[in-house]
Amino acid sequence: MKLNRVSEKGDVRGSLITTAVVLVVLAVAAVLMWRYLEAPSKPDGSGPTSTVVPPSTAFKGDPAEATAKLLKALNQKLQSLDMLKLLSKDVEIRSVTVQGKVISTYVEEFRLPLRYSVEQLASEMEEVSRPLGASEDESANGTCEFVFDSQPWVAVEIAFIRTSKPQICLIIDDGGYQKGEALDHLYGFKIPVTVAIIPDAEFSKNLAEDLPGHGVEVMCHMPMEGHEKGMVGGNYKELLRKGMGDSKAKALVEKALEDLPNCRGLNNHMGSVATVDPELMWDVCQVLKSRGLFIIDSRTTAESVVEPVAKKAHVPVAHRDVFLDNVETPEAILRQLDQLVARARKKGLAVGIGHFKTLTLKTLEEAVQKLKEQGIQFVYASEVVREE
Repeated sequence: MKLNRVSEKGDVRGSLITTAVVLVVLAVAAVLMWRYLEAPSKPDGSGPTSTVVPPSTAFKGDPAEATAKLLKALNQKLQSLDMLKLLSKDVEIRSVTVQGKVISTYVEEFRLPLRYSVEQLASEMEEVSRPLGASEDESANGTCEFVFDSQPWVAVEIAFIRTSKPQICLIIDDGGYQKGEALDHLYGFKIPVTVAIIPDAEFSKNLAEDLPGHGVEVMCHMPMEGHEKGMVGGNYKELLRKGMGDSKAKALVEKALEDLPNCRGLNNHMGSVATVDPELMWDVCQVLKSRGLFIIDSRTTAESVVEPVAKKAHVPVAHRDVFLDNVETPEAILRQLDQLVARARKKGLAVGIGHFKTLTLKTLEEAVQKLKEQGIQFVYASEVVREE
């Protein structure tokens, strides 16, 4: 009997030990569970972290296709703003991994014309990016990043650069009569240049169609009444004349613009009489405003009212600084070009006008490459106009 009691006590002691062990295990498990459930939701900096996009917010669709569609829409908007030709270097293509798939993203850089701000362009492009599921994030250095909201990655990056280099705008007047050697020299410039074409001349329409493909901007060279007599003043079917009624003046400008494909603006041919008439210039500016075009004052008279009238009408405007070939010799043209360069270096920008003549274009073709190597930046007329 005594042995049985000892055995029973040993069994009880074993059961108590087992129960204690179980309770300890359960307590430890409870503590661990509590610590897990109550752990902070943010990392404490003690170890590496990674960003995981929850499946519910992951990008829906093919990211490569979405990026390509966004790039196309943005470039179409830039084309409508006459900006695509201002691309300043080759498009850069980068690789990024989205949803485990390597796709291409795009970086573009454009010269920023005076008529626009980065904020204006960013706003214009966000209008087309937002419906595609992307938003614009503008940085301080003039770069706009277009990011898909649902799974952030920079699909397209566009930079707008306003250079500190001295700038020259070359305008070649009296286009529309030429082909052959003069045209070959123009195409040999290989820089931004603007040609002002007289409407309804022999080659006007064909020239206006062809020039943009060679990197040349098209402008209307509108005949206006001047002090010139004889063949110069009577060589055109129609002239804008001082005191002309508004309906007649507007109709002539409308017809001239319709006859010139790819036309981006207008300057006056002659006009030392017409450009002092504020009502006539107002009519011209009203047509340009309706078409989103600019005006350059050729400044054939110091009494011209083109600029104040254009500013009042909110039409982008600039004026000529130097005529390059009033004296038609290479030496005289180069002296005038030197004046233009000196003004550009002093003021930051200068506008020079020459004429569509073989001698002028041959002389300029040889000179512009040297100036480019010396740090001069050549720009289109559309880049130098301002709206105030």
